Amino acid sequence: MKIKITLCAMILAVAACETVPSEMAAGQFAAQIDALTTNPSVFASDRDLTALLAREDLTPIQRADAAYLRGTKRFEGRYNMPGAIKDYDQFIALAPADPRISTAERHIVFAATEIENAQRRLAQLQNLPDWFDDKVLMGEFDTAVARYRKAGLTPTESQVHLLREAGYVCSGEGDAVHLFGPVPEHAADAIWCPDPSVS
Repeated sequence: MKIKITLCAMILAVAACETVPSEMAAGQFAAQIDALTTNPSVFASDRDLTALLAREDLTPIQRADAAYLRGTKRFEGRYNMPGAIKDYDQFIALAPADPRISTAERHIVFAATEIENAQRRLAQLQNLPDWFDDKVLMGEFDTAVARYRKAGLTPTESQVHLLREAGYVCSGEGDAVHLFGPVPEHAADAIWCPDPSVS
């Protein structure tokens, strides 16, 4: 009987150890953060930081650093300002003594103002490029893309750049992004990607 109890206890202990996630190595985390910090692509950085934050093995400090970086990328890129505020709120909750708190709090105030201004503009008539930018600012990227495709109008140069980063616009033969009038240089070879996941 004692042997059976001991064996069961050992099995339970091993199972418990297997279910506890290990912490992400500090060096591995630092390398990812460094690469993401220098990545100029707002869309790619957002995607990769979202994947990083989905990991269960981050320490609270690692999670705070990743949330702060994603919030800063979103804030500086005017890309999903509501998401930036949530990121900064998470950072503040996880690292209340961090010296970057004042910057995060200041960005939250500015982001809230940007959101209010965008909501006011969206409630009025806008041309499509301005509407697209405000929808991106509000974190409604897929809605913004769908409207451009349906309208058949050509995005601006900066918008085409973002759409390429996000895998919605490719180069080659297919459904041309530009349909009417002289072709602007930034859209000369631009087509809508058959598969938005492949740029």
